[in-house]
Amino acid sequence: MAKMARTSLTPIRAGVLIGTLAGLVSAAQAQQVPLPLSAALTTHSLAARPEERLSDWILRQPFDARAYHPGLSWQVPGERPAQLRLKNDVLGALNDSGHGPNGVHASWLQWVMSLPVTGRVALPMSDARWLQAHPGQDPVLQADHVVFLPPRPTSVAVISPTGRPCLVDHAPRAQARHYLRECDHGRAEPVDTAWVIQPDGQVFEFNIASWNEQEQTELAPGAVVWAPPRGSRWSRSSSAVLAQFLATQTYDTLVSSFELPLLTRAAPAQPLSVARSQALSANDWGVIGLMQTPTARMAPAGDVRLSFSRVYPYERYNVFVQPFDGLEAGFRYSNVLNRLYGPQELSGNQTYKDKSIDLKVRLLEESAYLPQVALGFVDAGGTGLFSGEYLVGNKRFGAFDWSLGLGWGYLGARGNIRNPFSAISPRFNTRGGMVAMGGTPNTGSFFRGPAALFGGVQYQTPWESLLLKAEYDGNHYQSEPQGNHQVQRSPFNLGLVYRHRPSVDLSLGLQRGNQLMFGLTLHTSVSNMSTPKVSDMATPKVQTVLPSTPVNMTGMAADLQAMSNWGIQRIETHGSVMRVLVESPSGAHWEERIDRMAAVLHQNAPALIDRFELVFTEQGALLSGRSVDRDTWVRQQTSRVPPSAAAPSIEAFAPVSRQADAPAQTTWQPTPAKFGLAVVPSWQQNIGGPDGFFLFRAGVSLPMRLRLSQNTAISGAVSLNLLDNYDNFKYTAPSEMPRVRTHMREYMTTSRVNIPSLQITHFGQASANQFYSMYAGYLESMYAGVGGEWLYRPWHSPFALGVDVNRVQQRSFDQLFGFGRAGSQTGYQVTTGHATAYWDTGWKSTHVRLSAGQYLAGDVGATIDLSRTFVNGVRVGVWATKTNVSARQFGEGSFDKGLYLSIPFDVMTTTRSGNTANLVYSPLTRDGGARLNRDFSLYQATSARSQQDTSHKPASAQPFGR
Repeated sequence: MAKMARTSLTPIRAGVLIGTLAGLVSAAQAQQVPLPLSAALTTHSLAARPEERLSDWILRQPFDARAYHPGLSWQVPGERPAQLRLKNDVLGALNDSGHGPNGVHASWLQWVMSLPVTGRVALPMSDARWLQAHPGQDPVLQADHVVFLPPRPTSVAVISPTGRPCLVDHAPRAQARHYLRECDHGRAEPVDTAWVIQPDGQVFEFNIASWNEQEQTELAPGAVVWAPPRGSRWSRSSSAVLAQFLATQTYDTLVSSFELPLLTRAAPAQPLSVARSQALSANDWGVIGLMQTPTARMAPAGDVRLSFSRVYPYERYNVFVQPFDGLEAGFRYSNVLNRLYGPQELSGNQTYKDKSIDLKVRLLEESAYLPQVALGFVDAGGTGLFSGEYLVGNKRFGAFDWSLGLGWGYLGARGNIRNPFSAISPRFNTRGGMVAMGGTPNTGSFFRGPAALFGGVQYQTPWESLLLKAEYDGNHYQSEPQGNHQVQRSPFNLGLVYRHRPSVDLSLGLQRGNQLMFGLTLHTSVSNMSTPKVSDMATPKVQTVLPSTPVNMTGMAADLQAMSNWGIQRIETHGSVMRVLVESPSGAHWEERIDRMAAVLHQNAPALIDRFELVFTEQGALLSGRSVDRDTWVRQQTSRVPPSAAAPSIEAFAPVSRQADAPAQTTWQPTPAKFGLAVVPSWQQNIGGPDGFFLFRAGVSLPMRLRLSQNTAISGAVSLNLLDNYDNFKYTAPSEMPRVRTHMREYMTTSRVNIPSLQITHFGQASANQFYSMYAGYLESMYAGVGGEWLYRPWHSPFALGVDVNRVQQRSFDQLFGFGRAGSQTGYQVTTGHATAYWDTGWKSTHVRLSAGQYLAGDVGATIDLSRTFVNGVRVGVWATKTNVSARQFGEGSFDKGLYLSIPFDVMTTTRSGNTANLVYSPLTRDGGARLNRDFSLYQATSARSQQDTSHKPASAQPFGR
């Protein structure tokens, strides 16, 4: 690879050096011959005007049909130190590992050392009109900047680890693997991953082997491919560093640096196949799998699935979520069509329903030689009717994905293999029955009883929307729960999945050799949810010219509120600082709102203002702030700033008392509204009860708030039930504990009009990091009383600690103003409260909340809540509570538990909102581990102090590769 021929260009500077390379390396030759590089190379320049935009410079260039705008190179001297370090990193990687034989190693070193440090800055687009429409991406050229506009190349370069570069004629729709094949690269030694450097300097990493192939983008003329073979000394990180350094070069520079003669090849022959990512789909049980059997495959983190399947006599309703790449969890309702729920006098003709919770954990990721392996548990937290465990592996070969697993319990009922754990103890040959109370993992049955092999294959057809499946079932259906044995004519199941839309799958199959299966799956990635805010007022266009007219404070405050949907409490001017106090900020995407507010402030603030401060408050308490450097912010909004010149334009700070500030020169403060009222829809539901599988109540609610002072307010709501089917709600679950929650039916059916809450709350700040609240009234739908809360929460700290104490009494069933009509609970009083520790772990945005104290029924114990928050603010979590109440005394379910999904309206609606949709699933409502549902929580009220909760962003479009 040592450089043997290279053309030297002498730059011409006139304000800005512009070198237009007008020579191409022809790749049409199919034999090794020296290429006449210098003969085709010319240079000319066109001076840039002072402070000229790159878009304007491009438009002023004389028309040249050979000009290749995707290969435009904007070079900034200030970037060279960082790129020199990048080059040294590549050389260091070469020296540390010694890639290849000595001769090859020496060639590599000589070649990398010969490459210049250019200072190139990649641009998202080099089209002049696009740059003009996006001024924040349009550079302002300076005197020492260099711009090269090359001629259009006709080839793609493949760099081989052996030191023999290869040029292949460009072909439309061709991808990295096609160019590698033309250069015979990967035949002797297979290649798993390729790095593609597009001519605009963008770098992509693509998996290209049969076991890990993924969707890819085609290569443009002038692209460079780097693909080290499997087992080479090139690590993934070293290859990524090399690719990043090569992206700083122009295509002509790279080609002229290659050792001559070069290998050249003709364009890949058409038609060309398109690489596809592996297709994933749910099985009948809702997990990623085939039909009856699971596989080791996992959906990406953030995937959520709702699915239904029917194969007589079972219907399954499944809800599954993927909180992490290697963890799949969910719950299911199984409807047994030929069995009744219970006695007809209780549940009529309702068919039997069974609740279950599943879990699947990835143990091993797939590699070139090893399968992906996962361990799963079916019905691990239910009654155990369909419980089972499995260990399964998957290996992909192009369009075919094969699975083989070992199942126990329901998945291994066929018993076609000896239980491997029986070699440890004969007790593993026997499996226990169902769990009477359900809800507790029956660990004593795990991996016990008969075992069976299962497996199958999924074929990804040439039609992108169609998948074919075949499997061998490990269940023979002769040991079905409730004696519901089924005839099985064949252990082989066949099926297909038609992807009607990207988020809608339809399934059809033949199972047991005699039963048709139908399925429907709705799936989406909540971590990628994003909705354009087309209903909001457009952000003001940022101008570099400062306003000269007097500030209309009232109009500016209205615009600030419109831009953010936040309340503006006060605007002050202190010397060169304009400060805005924001009351009760909410919503998921703070950075977006802050940028929009900065645009309004810049549009209106006089020229003497050089800094904006946004101070976030909650009922007078100072929570957090953002400081906006006006000049830096404007420069970043109106031009593409090179990384070396970039500086933070918005910085967070912990607000303190501003007594040291100079008196405000100008103030704006509205008269705060004393009273607020809204009308919102209300919804309640009950799933899985004996009275009916789905009971609901829909109506309207009128939340209201009366402000008594900055720190004290009365808040409440009136609800009206408009539509329900609660006339079927007749069953009150038995309980051996005080009925603190199991009178739910009575509270939901006694009155159509109710007052779920009405309380007075005082909120205060004891010190910079300590907050408190005191409250009294009707605190929730079932309880009234008094209480207080204290919270210690340092600014931007991952830790917080809180304590709440409450003395409450059970309310009447009508949820109005009385206490005397609560059935057996009339007069029931209890002291309840908890100490709670909050921890933002910093690992994959995982949050832990641990509470310990006394619950409503007087039981004592602890609750743990684990959640993961995605970049866009969507949160998925689980909780479990265990107290000093036995599983028998607790009743069905054994202990309180559930999962939830919180979706900010910011990701769902076309306007910015502070509201959140909270989807909560709790298998059962029991009296043990029951907590007071308080409307006002200090941790939630002080969320502005959290670094994570204020850094969420709208999900961006997912790029190809990594």
